[in-house]
Amino acid sequence: MRQPTIEDLLVAPTREGDPSTSFEAAGRVKTKEKQRLTLEALLELRRHNAAPVEAWRVDRKAQRIHERCRPQARPLGESTIRTRLSELCRLGLVEVADQGGRSEAGGRCSRYRLTRAGMAEAKEVRNGSQDD
Repeated sequence: MRQPTIEDLLVAPTREGDPSTSFEAAGRVKTKEKQRLTLEALLELRRHNAAPVEAWRVDRKAQRIHERCRPQARPLGESTIRTRLSELCRLGLVEVADQGGRSEAGGRCSRYRLTRAGMAEAKEVRNGSQDD
């Protein structure tokens, strides 16, 4: 088992109980693939309604795309899409539009939308996935 570097400590999330296992798990996550899935879900949702959407709606759409494209794959983890939305916000491809959304439980939550750069990237992802 390798010793975590300072880079690992700055980037990889860990569990307090067993950070080395957490580093290994974080290393196996196909982040780029999940980011592309999130962009594709946002683009698909936007086609039906241009209004910003809550993370749970993006998650549901991403789950459907994931099941359609990879029927044998395990379902996405509970926080996978929320985490990817945060990453995509940091990359400037997605933005928090407002706090006017409603969670599944009825509480207030953020709503997200693609930025101009995100829209271009999502369309590129979409075109690339149709070639597969």
